[in-house]
Parts: sequence; C-alpha cells; structure tokens
Amino acid sequence: MELDQSALQSLIEANGNEVYTVSYDGGSPGHTGNAGVVHCLDSYWSYDDNGNFGGPYNDIDEALFDCHIGFGEVDLTVSSSVLSSKQIASRLELDCSTGHSVSINEEEWVMDKDGELNLRAEEKDEDEDEDEDEDEDEDEDEDEDEDEDEDE
Repeated sequence: MELDQSALQSLIEANGNEVYTVSYDGGSPGHTGNAGVVHCLDSYWSYDDNGNFGGPYNDIDEALFDCHIGFGEVDLTVSSSVLSSKQIASRLELDCSTGHSVSINEEEWVMDKDGELNLRAEEKDEDEDEDEDEDEDEDEDEDEDEDEDEDE
C-alpha cells in the first residue's frame, strides 16, 4: 500500500515533534507567514504555510530552506528545541538595518553595524565596556593635566 503525499504529511504532523518554527509579519497583507521543521520517523520534514512539504532529510540543516532562514525587515520569531539561539542566529540570512531586532528562543537579538546578530544583553555589555574604556581614558587625561599643573 502506498501513502499519498497528504496522508504522509498528516501522519508526520500528528506524530512528529516540532523542532523548529518561524513566524514573520511584514506589516501588510500577504507579508505574513510561518514555516517549520518536524522530526518524525528518525528524519526531518520541512513545511511552510504555502502548502510546501518535503523530506525526509537526514539533519535539520538539510530541512532549512529560504522560508525558514531568509528574511527582510519583518517582525520575526524563531524557536527551536534542537538548535541554540546562537546556532539559529548564525543560520539566519537577514536583509535588515542596524538595530533591527528578532526574537530567537524567546531572547531578543539585534543586528549590528557589521550585519551580525547579537544577543541584546551582550550588546549592552559591549556598550558598557566601551563606556568604561572612555571613562578610563578621561581619568588618564585628568591625571596628565594634574601632572602638568604640578610641573608648572
């Protein structure tokens, strides 16, 4: 007996585990959607809300397509039970401006000036480190000024 595509898809959706989901909202009709990857029968299966369904794939990277990782400047939420936030951030291919944020595994990640995603908390830490460096430079300048005053 041969299963048709829709029966196979229904079987996998009913019995598989969702391991990767992405939803996006571009702010206008036709610019919203979702896609995902399901693990079932020792394989990965890919789907999107346009009715595309594919698999089996040996690993999750084979199952991730443009509808899962390629986005412009949209509200984007990605979650995975098998990939860390850092792994997801490294796989995303985003065409967006500096400061654009996305939600990955319920954490806020922000696009930097070099086109890399950084965890919001890490970005703040880097900014604080830069501020501390500037404060140290100012302290050194003040010390030099005091030394010059003493010499006079």
